[in-house]
Amino acid sequence: MQQAVGAKDDLRVERAAEPAPAGLLLPFVEALAHPVFRLVWFTGLFANLGDWAQSVAAAWVLTVTEASPFLVALIQVATAVPLVLLSLPTGALADIYDRRKMILAGEACCVLGGLGLTVLGVLGLLEPVGLIGLTFLIAVGYALEGPAWQAAVGDMVPKQAVASAVLLNSINYNVARALGPAIGGLLLAWLGASWVFLIATASFAGLLAAVWSWGWRPARSALPPETLRGAVTAGLRFARHSLVTRRVATRSFIFGFCASSVWALLPLLALDQLGEDAIGYGVLLGALGIGAVCGGFLVQPARERLGTSGLISSSAFVFAAVLLVLGTIHITAVLVPVLFVGGVAWIAVVSTYNTAVQLLVPDWVKARAMAIYQMALYGGLALGSVAWGALAESAGVAATLAASGAALVIGALWALRLKIPDIALVDLRAAPVRKLELPALPIDPRRDAVMVVVEYRIGPDQERDFVRASARLREVRLRNGASRWSLFRDAADRLKWSEVYFVDSWYEHLRLLARLTAADRELIDRVGRLNQGPPPSVRHAISWRRRGRRQLAAKPPADGAARPDPGRPPGQGATASPGQQPVSTPAADPQISTTGT
Repeated sequence: MQQAVGAKDDLRVERAAEPAPAGLLLPFVEALAHPVFRLVWFTGLFANLGDWAQSVAAAWVLTVTEASPFLVALIQVATAVPLVLLSLPTGALADIYDRRKMILAGEACCVLGGLGLTVLGVLGLLEPVGLIGLTFLIAVGYALEGPAWQAAVGDMVPKQAVASAVLLNSINYNVARALGPAIGGLLLAWLGASWVFLIATASFAGLLAAVWSWGWRPARSALPPETLRGAVTAGLRFARHSLVTRRVATRSFIFGFCASSVWALLPLLALDQLGEDAIGYGVLLGALGIGAVCGGFLVQPARERLGTSGLISSSAFVFAAVLLVLGTIHITAVLVPVLFVGGVAWIAVVSTYNTAVQLLVPDWVKARAMAIYQMALYGGLALGSVAWGALAESAGVAATLAASGAALVIGALWALRLKIPDIALVDLRAAPVRKLELPALPIDPRRDAVMVVVEYRIGPDQERDFVRASARLREVRLRNGASRWSLFRDAADRLKWSEVYFVDSWYEHLRLLARLTAADRELIDRVGRLNQGPPPSVRHAISWRRRGRRQLAAKPPADGAARPDPGRPPGQGATASPGQQPVSTPAADPQISTTGT
């Protein structure tokens, strides 16, 4: 049975999973009822299969041209490095920019790279440097579109079908990972590398056409868009203060580093140790693929029995055992079923990590969180491929595979203490945004920092609960945009406590408020209910900047109403002015000043 995320975790379960719609044999296919998603999903499956097929062909071409193990492993590096270096910036752009255009740009890179490989193959000019370079270009395309693709799910289907779409996308990618290498091996044996590259290019072009036909336009926001630097900083800040994101990134890096030896060295194992040709290599990959497909049916019941962390750890130990067998036994008939088991373990680990991020991260930062997860996983794959490829040149392929298995056992044992909350539906709905007025006196809302002081009166009996809740509140503030946070107790009045946090600008303060989820709001309200007497008071102070321009004196209206400012977003008025002491205002809850939060 799935367990709720406990109080020690940073996201709390608010409601149970809704029952599947009656009359549906497979409820997860609900999203396929929507034409845009259905078209993009099927063309995306074809493109994913083509990508894996061309990766197999590229690795095999390097192998038969007697490239060194290091160059063969560089195929994995060329695939992974763009995902490591570009995922976070492209994830930030996916959250703040036009996702459709980013997906189109990424697919255009894939088409160009595939055409280049096809032309070089037909002309007989496929050399290691050119092949690795064009593989890198295709990987750049996937880095551009990957986070945008994840974030676009909610734009293709209505809200009630998002969970179905997320599951289907996970199935799409993992089925392609499972079957693509096997298909690539068979096509390579029957048609040759050039035809595999051409088929992959056609699959990329099909997805490009499908996305082109999607008429989505980004929604307009009352706030100016975040800068790329600001969006990246916000994503990193969120990851630092999100338990789920930190632990998924750490554990996926360890797994990717150790498990990369299979994908990097399997062509050499098939050719040198087993004496197989392209068909034999395809059979080995097919065993991995069929195992992954079958494993997809086992993941959900296994997760219900073992829990999220238990499933990941168990699967990692199984995959480590597979690596040890690959390094010690060199009989094809034995290794085929072993690789089948490895495929089951692989799909269990990767799909569970992906689902954890999809379901336990709010929408405003989902693309960036997915980018950080991908950076960790593919960073491990890239570094591992380099390390195991270099080791294989001196120690041999078999010994290297065994060493990677031993390393994975050690890494999985160490990661046992990094528990990941069991996957469950959490209340990540956006909390209602409450109006907060802009100060009437001159202020640069893009640059002037904001200090927020929330004052509480806490009785002795509530102190322990207040301090514990404040520790969780600290994570909420920092995760959503605060740069610093502190809790103070008055030296003269034991009942008086002050929560102080800083935000880089007024616009960023408004974004912090807009990022609150329903679970965050419930925690804020809970802290406010511990206050004695009237609701907690909130003060806002604006940083003082010595400006070259003349400061215009502006007196607040006599009736205390906010002074309108035509240069500011509508609905924003006054709090504390620059250079003055902040003024206390009553609040309806611990985050509200006048009518804001």
